[in-house]
Amino acid sequence: MTKLIPFLALTCLVFFSGCSKEEGCTYPGACNFNPEAVVDDGSCDYSSCSGCTDPAALNYDAGADTDDGSCLYDPTVSTVDCVSSVDFDEYSYPVVGIGGQCWFAENLRSGTFQDGTEIPFLNSSAFPDLETPALTTYNNSSLILESHGHLYNGFAASTATHGGICPSGWHVPTELDWVELESFLIGAGYGDRMGTALKSTSGWAEAGNGDDAFGFNGTGGGVIWPDGGSYNYNNIGTYWTSSTTAATPESGNYRQLANTTDQMANGPYWLVTGCSVRCVAD
Repeated sequence: MTKLIPFLALTCLVFFSGCSKEEGCTYPGACNFNPEAVVDDGSCDYSSCSGCTDPAALNYDAGADTDDGSCLYDPTVSTVDCVSSVDFDEYSYPVVGIGGQCWFAENLRSGTFQDGTEIPFLNSSAFPDLETPALTTYNNSSLILESHGHLYNGFAASTATHGGICPSGWHVPTELDWVELESFLIGAGYGDRMGTALKSTSGWAEAGNGDDAFGFNGTGGGVIWPDGGSYNYNNIGTYWTSSTTAATPESGNYRQLANTTDQMANGPYWLVTGCSVRCVAD
């Protein structure tokens, strides 16, 4: 019997690679995978080596081997290279990059089309009867022009005549341009606060200021209503799109910021309405 014990031990070593099989994590996808383990001991860890593996993210983890989808990005960082300003009709407009778009950071105040042709400046009382491009200022005030720009009727905002009302390389945003901006705001966490994100930090009535999270600097320039009257200065800022609708009377789409809400409204206005304009890069 004494001679049999060494024989049995040798048999285990040769035929079974050891009677005591190594235990550990046997799943290759685990952080603590042990390629030498034969028996899984339930110790597999799937989290300690997971994290954000994108160096461009705010929470990049240099020690992470597996990306777990947790990467966070600074929403104020634009993914597009914009010029700092654009000169047009004797005025220099600051430019801001928001997501993949370049926007004017002030309302348009130009009195000419792109080719230099003058846009008729009329008293707002004439707007209800117009079927051609025109502009005015709120209450015909030069002071309001300095802070909020001109108010253009929808015929001016939607026309391509004379190159349109924005400078070369720029255009009045289409409905799709605004949708792209909205999609960015949703992704940046402002889905229910688009108005707050775009409104300026001062100038709005009744504590209705925004946080201007991306430099859009939206102001409450008011509106010329289809009756020719000026309404809601510092209470609303309404921006034309260049996209018209099939409605009667002829209408165009808009986006609207207001001092009473964190949201951004949209809908159609008759083209005889006077609204602000922002230009976006082609």
